[in-house]
Amino acid sequence: MFIYESKVKVRYVETDQMGVVHHSNYAQYYEVARTECFEACSGMTYETMEKEGVMLPILDLQCKFIKPALYNQTLTIKSIVKQLPTVRLVVDYEIYNEAEQLINTGQTTLVFVDKNTRRPCQPPKNFMENVRKYFD
Repeated sequence: MFIYESKVKVRYVETDQMGVVHHSNYAQYYEVARTECFEACSGMTYETMEKEGVMLPILDLQCKFIKPALYNQTLTIKSIVKQLPTVRLVVDYEIYNEAEQLINTGQTTLVFVDKNTRRPCQPPKNFMENVRKYFD
C-alpha cells in the first residue's frame, strides 16, 4: 500500500457565496493529490509517461461529502493506492480539514491506455519497477 499526503489551500474562486467549496472542485483536488502521489511513488510525471506512449484517463470517479470545506482552509488530501496497478489504477482519497476532521472521501479508477491506439495497455515497465517496492 502507498499513502501520500498533499495540501491544498481553498481559494475564494472555488467557493460559493457562503464560503463553501463547490462540489465540482473536488475532482480537481483529487487530481492535484493524485499527480503528486503518482510522481512520489513512481518517479514519473504524466508528461514522462505520455512521452513513452501511455496515457492515464479516468474511467470512474466517486465522491462522498461528509462536511463542507471552507474558504481559506488548508486541506490535507490523502491519496491511497491499496493494490499494485495492472491495466487499471485505483486511488482512494480522504480529505481532512484543519481540525483534522474527515470531510470527504472519494475514489478514482484510471486506465493505462496506448496513446496511439487508445486501447488499454500494461503500465510502462519502469513505472512498475518503481511502484512494485511498495507492494512486496
